[in-house]
Amino acid sequence: MYTKCNQNGKIIKMIKLNKEKLNIIKKGGVWVPSPLALDSNKRFSEKWQKLLTLYYIKAGAKTVVPGAHTGEFAGDDLEIYDNWLRLIKETVKKYGSREMFLMAAIGGKNFIKQAELAAKYGYDIVMVAPTAFYDKKDKDVIKIFKDVASIIPTFGFELQKAITGSREFSLRLWDGIFEISYGAKGASFDTYRSQIMLEAAARSARRNDLVMVTGNDDRIIADLGGVFRYDVNGKVVKMEYNAGLLGHFSTDTHAAVKWETAVLEAKEGNKWKIAISEKELAHLVNMCNGALFDALGNFENSIWGVKYRLTKLGLLPGPYCFHESGRPGQAEAISKIYDSHPALNDELFLLENLDKMKKEAGL
Repeated sequence: MYTKCNQNGKIIKMIKLNKEKLNIIKKGGVWVPSPLALDSNKRFSEKWQKLLTLYYIKAGAKTVVPGAHTGEFAGDDLEIYDNWLRLIKETVKKYGSREMFLMAAIGGKNFIKQAELAAKYGYDIVMVAPTAFYDKKDKDVIKIFKDVASIIPTFGFELQKAITGSREFSLRLWDGIFEISYGAKGASFDTYRSQIMLEAAARSARRNDLVMVTGNDDRIIADLGGVFRYDVNGKVVKMEYNAGLLGHFSTDTHAAVKWETAVLEAKEGNKWKIAISEKELAHLVNMCNGALFDALGNFENSIWGVKYRLTKLGLLPGPYCFHESGRPGQAEAISKIYDSHPALNDELFLLENLDKMKKEAGL
């Protein structure tokens, strides 16, 4: 279905997101940017990818997103991307709940073809990574969002500067994106840049249709538990993050669902449900993120760290990546933080469920 949207006096066409799906997306939850399951020869492994997807579904994820940074942007390989989209769609359809939705990340030089594939497989929305418009002028970025929105509903995506393909998002650029998209994931790892995104959403005429998601691994608890107020034409507008979409959620997901739920419910005045305090949780989650994403190594082995942890949990055959191989001491740091804090790990959950999931995945 098409709707007309007026931007700077011009009429554009974009695909309208189904209202039922929009309401599901607004409910938030844990959104998982899925890693890409590779074998020792760095080839896509459908069985291990199915196992990983089953795990996310059973752990309580609201969506499992192929094609994002954690998945190495599918190596910019359209065949891999196609198979990945299909597999997640089939697995969610068979095992997922009605409260899940389908989101894919698109980017790089093949972003239009990726959007078309996501639409073909019936995905609800795509998140447009900055790799699709790196080093382009703001007007060209807006055109990209228009082009994609004519195929499938869109979602914004800001990356931190350390990741190849990142770029600055100005207030004016966010203004333009929010005339087209249904929200955005802010993962700038920069409080000030995140505030710019939230301010643009607060002053948008489409504010009620926008879903704000945090990917700021270094302040995830503060983001999820925060209320951010902006003055818009003399009126106070409150903005909040509906969900988290970050690499941390790609492992120990069942535990993440529990602590994210606790943070969101506590914000509404409900009793705190985690054994450790909210302040301690924020500290420990930051420690996990620092080890997983190789923060001390300028995030150069961020994908390897997630895959290493998933391998230890029995969910991947090895931490095989296209370009990363880990940093000395990173594995030990990851194991230390998770082994020391049961509230953050999924070992008991997998002890009860892994064998059955492996059987369902054909492993």
